[in-house]
Amino acid sequence: MESRQQWLTRLKNELSNSPLVSNVAFGFILMGLEKLVELEFECPCNPKWNGVFSSAFFIIPAVMAFTLMLIIQGCRCDTWCRKTVSFSSFVPAIVWLILLFLDGQYFACAMTDWKGRFVIVDKAAPQKWCEPTSEGDVTPQELMLRSQQLFVVSQVLGIFLLIIICVGLIVYVIRESCQQESEMQDADVAELTVLRMSSLRTRTT
Repeated sequence: MESRQQWLTRLKNELSNSPLVSNVAFGFILMGLEKLVELEFECPCNPKWNGVFSSAFFIIPAVMAFTLMLIIQGCRCDTWCRKTVSFSSFVPAIVWLILLFLDGQYFACAMTDWKGRFVIVDKAAPQKWCEPTSEGDVTPQELMLRSQQLFVVSQVLGIFLLIIICVGLIVYVIRESCQQESEMQDADVAELTVLRMSSLRTRTT
């Protein structure tokens, strides 16, 4: 919960610099995003709704964050900056997905295929899982083990996304640095050419 609150705070600080904050529709989108972040997740523990309910937490805030960043950067960036809008606009959405995957319970809920009630795992608080309310072919201990495995898979996916965004950021920084260095070299060559041309003209006159 604290990590999601910090994510929202940073996003709001970025958006507060835009004149669009005064727009009513813009304000409602931001308010809805804030409510989703503050909402305590409770898995329905129903195979028909688990996937849909969990997907809403993944998709809606990510799309909202991407849309808001795209609007903000598109409105205040110049022609040169617009080249990087698509990459930088995706960053808050990807960070949100990383936070949810590292949390684990959202992905575990989406993949749960049995009915039950959402309770805290004994000796693993604050981790929660869908405790089965009726006995079936699989014992509750096996279902709990499966649920914990889903938590691990979710966290692995979160770490994988984190690695991807870090690698992408490193590649972007190196590329920009090399491009700036190349532009500086071209400018130096052009300046030397102008100086040589001017010196030749001086000699001929």
